[in-house]
Order: sequence, then structure tokens, then C-alpha cells
Amino acid sequence: MTNTWTNRTIIKRYFSGMIDLECDLIEQDAERANKYRHEKTVFVQEIRRVLDEFCKQLTPELKDMYVSKYKENKPFTEFYNVVAPTGYIMALNKELNALTSKIERPKERLYA
Repeated sequence: MTNTWTNRTIIKRYFSGMIDLECDLIEQDAERANKYRHEKTVFVQEIRRVLDEFCKQLTPELKDMYVSKYKENKPFTEFYNVVAPTGYIMALNKELNALTSKIERPKERLYA
């Protein structure tokens, strides 16, 4: 079984708060380090850094929209022309996917 980090998986984990939990766990258990853990630590911290920068440009309503979308599975159509114009939300989604695509993933490996 491999751990596949798709853009959707990364974005969903970030906006549902899982990335923050992973960062906290990494900080609490820093002494148990190995090559693979180091790769994941760098990866998770990079996700947090990149997406935190993205969220700085968002209004609170837009950030709440992303949390609702990825934590509660609400469709974007509920937010079109309510939170922001449809075209603006679509442009933000495109930018978010482009940023997420640029994050270097850890090498896939098989687990026994």
C-alpha cells in the first residue's frame, strides 16, 4: 500500500485541520527521527507554509467557505455569488491547485 498525496488530499487535510495536528505531533515527538520521518516532516511543514500564505489573502468568509467545503463536504455551488463572485472563487481554486501542485511530495514507498 502506498501513501498517495493528491492535490485534493493535501487541500482537504489542510482545511480540515489535520496538517496542524500532524505538525503538533511532529513537534511533540521530535526525538524519534529517521530518514522517512524527516521527509514527511519537511513535506507537512511545507504544506502548512504554502497554504498559510495562500490563506493570508483570503477574507474570513472565503476561508470559512474552504473549511466548509473540505471539512463538511459542502459543494462550492452553495457559495457562488454569496461569498464572492463565481469567477473569483473559480480563480482562487485554480490558484490553490497550482500552489499545491508545486509542493514536492515525499518519495512513494511500499509498506509491508
